[in-house]
Amino acid sequence: MQYIVVALCAPTRDAVPDEHGIPVWGRVTGKRIRGESMTQTTSETPGAQDDVEQRVLAVIARAMDRPVSDVKGTSSLELDLGAQSLDYLDIAFALEREFRIQFPRADFMQRASDHFGEENLVKNGVITDLGLRLLAKGMPELDPSALKPGLKVTEVRKMFVVATFIRVVKQLLEAKAAMNRTCPDCGAMMNESQSLPEFICPACNKSVQLPGGDDVLFDHFIALSDAVAADAGSQPG
Repeated sequence: MQYIVVALCAPTRDAVPDEHGIPVWGRVTGKRIRGESMTQTTSETPGAQDDVEQRVLAVIARAMDRPVSDVKGTSSLELDLGAQSLDYLDIAFALEREFRIQFPRADFMQRASDHFGEENLVKNGVITDLGLRLLAKGMPELDPSALKPGLKVTEVRKMFVVATFIRVVKQLLEAKAAMNRTCPDCGAMMNESQSLPEFICPACNKSVQLPGGDDVLFDHFIALSDAVAADAGSQPG
């Protein structure tokens, strides 16, 4: 089941924080450290969404040592860009730093399993009909012709495209933009931190972390399942 959850919500894992407390995947490749910070130059508000895609493309190009011209929304991370397991982690960490957001952590998979039941999404290594409907609904960037009965869970990761990361980043940015910025202690308006995924009150120095990626995307995952169930119920028997 983990590939379904990862596909809908993007992969990540715990990492050693840098001097600012930001997770860094410290694997050295060539002359640089994978996942190093990029400069934030644009506001992450819904009004700046047009810029988000280009920034994600630049992050992925940097992580994969490719020119940006090689990276398209439709590019397969594995088949076109040659991504391996550790590259997914590097990309996730670099996007966290670029946009000051939090990708989902490992406990999301357990929450999804508890909610749906293990064999309701994957049975004997094959994605169930419910799992296929969730993938089609939650990952519109995928080729729908590839989501057919008999699809093995181990085959899903090869279907990931750059647009998968673009979609997840936008969801997390929307959650950030919708967050109440009123300080819970003194009522002043909080400002976004320039280095961490949090808001800081200029009046009392209270810091409030952004909603975790687990919570944001799990809520989206549940809404997705409700939409899939509604679609199934509206179809003629």
